Amino acid sequence: MDYILTKYIHLLAILLLFSTCVAEHLLLSDRMPRAEVKRLAKVDAVFGVSALIVLLSGLVMMLWVGKPTEYYLANWMFHLKTTGFILVALLSIYPTIYFIKTRKAGELTDMVETPKAIKMIIRLELLGIIILPLLGVMMANGFGISD
Repeated sequence: MDYILTKYIHLLAILLLFSTCVAEHLLLSDRMPRAEVKRLAKVDAVFGVSALIVLLSGLVMMLWVGKPTEYYLANWMFHLKTTGFILVALLSIYPTIYFIKTRKAGELTDMVETPKAIKMIIRLELLGIIILPLLGVMMANGFGISD
């Protein structure tokens, strides 16, 4: 039962991670009021919390309730998935810093120019988040294990 609950939490957190990233992409525009940036900062905070839940529930599965730890550590697909997760996390740093700094830097009615790189980074995050569950399913079904 622990495995099922942990896996379910992991899945819900992945869905939340994806939907908050989609929300960021849809809410972001080239020029917007600072109040909108403040809203984006809140969405980004939920993104961060969901990423933390994905990480922690994944660790619980790896260390305690899933397959033996050796299964994961010997699987190159696991290492690819973990690297992808780390890359998405690293990509998310720049937009997070931008949202935090920009939301505090003036009046809520001020218009803010958004760097074009932010939208591209969020698109790359979305791509990574779409690929990661596929790698997880493949890994759980024996892909990446050498005979």
